[in-house]
Amino acid sequence: MADNASASATATDQPGRPYYESLRNTLKSTLAKKRQLDEQLQALEDNIYKMESGYLEETNGAGNIVRGFDGWVKGVVVGGDKKSVDDRKARVRVRDEDRIFSRSSMSWIRVC
Repeated sequence: MADNASASATATDQPGRPYYESLRNTLKSTLAKKRQLDEQLQALEDNIYKMESGYLEETNGAGNIVRGFDGWVKGVVVGGDKKSVDDRKARVRVRDEDRIFSRSSMSWIRVC
């Protein structure tokens, strides 16, 4: 009985067809898991990018953590009339230098 268990263990540990199939199956499952993790990472990065864009657009006039709060100190009004907020968002262009969270990703570095 012990010979049977040791024979099957050595059959998968030694080069040959069973060992090859074992490695192949492990590789397939690992690649599938990597694809899934890459998709999750991309979704998280997209969400961070969108939230960061929203924050930078909304706080452009009054100030934000990236550019400072000079506008807030000077008394710039944030919010107010919905039309003025929409007009301001249309004119605001977020610079890549301001994206401290998005730019910290290795994916961003690979793209640039």
